[in-house]
Amino acid sequence: MMVMVKAFSYGLGTYEVAQALEQEGIDYLGVANILEGVEIRKSGVKTPIMVMNPETASFKLMLEHNLSPVIFSFLNLTTFINEVKSNKLNNPYPIQIKIDTGMHRLGFNPNEIEELILALKNNEEYVKIESIFSHLAASDESNHDSFTDQQATLFENTTSQFSANFNYQIDRHLLNTNGIIRFAKYQYEMVRLGIGLYGVCADTETQKKLKTVSTLKSKISHIIKVPKNDTVGYNRKGTVDKDKTIATIPLGYADGFNRLLSNGKWEVLVKGQKALIIGNISMDMSMIDVSNIDCQPGDEVVVFGEQNTISDMATRIKTIPYELFTIISPRVKRVFYKK
Repeated sequence: MMVMVKAFSYGLGTYEVAQALEQEGIDYLGVANILEGVEIRKSGVKTPIMVMNPETASFKLMLEHNLSPVIFSFLNLTTFINEVKSNKLNNPYPIQIKIDTGMHRLGFNPNEIEELILALKNNEEYVKIESIFSHLAASDESNHDSFTDQQATLFENTTSQFSANFNYQIDRHLLNTNGIIRFAKYQYEMVRLGIGLYGVCADTETQKKLKTVSTLKSKISHIIKVPKNDTVGYNRKGTVDKDKTIATIPLGYADGFNRLLSNGKWEVLVKGQKALIIGNISMDMSMIDVSNIDCQPGDEVVVFGEQNTISDMATRIKTIPYELFTIISPRVKRVFYKK
């Protein structure tokens, strides 16, 4: 099993999640770029790390920190082989081959496989294929299941060409979180768990079984009385139709609290009760209506969690939980609890 810890571990923390996963015996970690992998290595993590989109200019750094590159074009294959040659390594370096089966983002075209195999066989003293993989474009949407099956068939036909030309074990992986849930028949030798680890998936029944693993909290910093017909916040967007009690929390769009949630589009929880956002969310602060809540400065505010889920928040502003997780700023303090 590979677990994705790219993008600050989906917003939770750079190395803390990786360290916890290593303790649980995860086989592989996945990151987006080399610098993410380097930061995790510097924290002491020894688990193999796959870099999904390695920059050719940083291949030397990859070798120094024992990171495994995804090779998706002849350009980065040639560049990486040259880097391995210049470092005069004793053994072939493990690489991952990506095949484009329909996502059309990264990967070798299936009609390039014969040429690719020849290039790899001519450089077996420098590189060794550890795995071959592809990415499903729509594993979470049943109306695209025929396309998913088409991708899997293309992947099967392509990978069989490698097994016929190399006499060592090459792992294959195709499934992301929603693929794991819906297409178990395509498990192969490894699966890549992403958003599911963080408590979210597209399948309604499976979602009920997943635990909320992160909660975004703030605290009330100020409370005032605002009279009827006054306004709250920038551009006077928060209209007070009657006398209200308004609380300010030190959380804004610079912290990752999306500005589209302004003006009643979201409600936070104060003492378990809903408090609507009033006015525009500003860079560092937001205001909430606590007229019917007995609260005071210092009281905890739950922005999203078990009751007001990040999936609900994403639906409100027509986006996905991935985005809302990953835009949470590094300046927001992360506190980790181990059970």
